[in-house]
Amino acid sequence: MHQNGKPSQRVLNSWKEISSYLDRGVRTVQRWEHQFGLPVRHLGKGKRGPVYAFVTELNFWIATSGVLPRTPQPIAERQPGTPIEQSRRLMSNMHSLAQSLANATLQQRKQAELLQRRILEVRDRMKQISP
Repeated sequence: MHQNGKPSQRVLNSWKEISSYLDRGVRTVQRWEHQFGLPVRHLGKGKRGPVYAFVTELNFWIATSGVLPRTPQPIAERQPGTPIEQSRRLMSNMHSLAQSLANATLQQRKQAELLQRRILEVRDRMKQISP
């Protein structure tokens, strides 16, 4: 479905839904938010305020964070120069680039939110000054 020309995203509307989606406990998911930047949005203030998360952002975070364990590679496949080793090295490089992109995106989103708050503050001040 589309709203205002934008495709709608699946939204998880509680810690329980988010933790269920990630197949982890609520406390683990909350810890991941604080320690590893799990993309969860808060409504209101305080620890007990409602939260939500977009599935697309969670999927991107899973792919780039490195928090969820990977399966270890067999020793026979670790020989340097083999196509498998080259592929693994390229995948590792891709993971590093994706992590950098995720960090830059998160930082940009935070800066945009801060800028939006400042714009609203300036508008409020202008309204107070104007007769």
